[in-house]
Amino acid sequence: MFKYITSLLITLILISCSSENSFVDQKSSSLIKPNFSQTQARYDCVLSEDTSLNSLEAFIPSFVVKVRNTLPSASLEIFFNDQENISNFSLLYLDNDINFNSSLMTVLLDEEGMDNIADCALNDDAILSSNFYIDNKSIDLDSFEVEVLNCTFNDGFNFGTFAIEVDSFLNLIRKKGVAYFAKFQQANEASPNFIWINYLGSIEDKDILYKGWLEEEDSIKIQEAFNLHSTCESSISYKGYKVL
Repeated sequence: MFKYITSLLITLILISCSSENSFVDQKSSSLIKPNFSQTQARYDCVLSEDTSLNSLEAFIPSFVVKVRNTLPSASLEIFFNDQENISNFSLLYLDNDINFNSSLMTVLLDEEGMDNIADCALNDDAILSSNFYIDNKSIDLDSFEVEVLNCTFNDGFNFGTFAIEVDSFLNLIRKKGVAYFAKFQQANEASPNFIWINYLGSIEDKDILYKGWLEEEDSIKIQEAFNLHSTCESSISYKGYKVL
């Protein structure tokens, strides 16, 4: 299961167990909670047989204006599966907790005629989302390489067991000189299931980061630490765009 494509998350987990004292006190680690600043809804879509990406591109500008006027604090991202077949895509709507309204977003999609372009299903209608930035400096990318991992904490482990050393993890990323940030997402804080999303500014950034990682000598130890802390499904790669 261990593949280079999961290396960022695996590195994060290893750092947390590099010192026994960092997670011996499970009670203390359980007090560390994610800073969920946004809530996310994801729409998984398939283009209709008689439409193309050109139809979607024509749809986006007017839809963005509609969303901006109705939900001014919202942001929108589009993920295309990293394969030759790009008829499948996901629309991600994010907003702060106060203004988040996935029901209204669904209405806006219907009003603008998304059903004439693609068949969309609402999934993960209210996922809590937290961002991790290098040096706590936000980064705004218009396009990005994305990797999504669906994971489950193993018994005895939680967000706090690796978040204690998250700054050290981000320091390692900084040394690579790439544009990077990550999202940690859960349905709720009590859930053992979580989503880890890596955002990289370009395919070049992705290659630089992973090439450097593959040259490291501690991959076996990292695999063991990864398996100790959590179990993840195979990651999925996307090409992403921020449209609002």
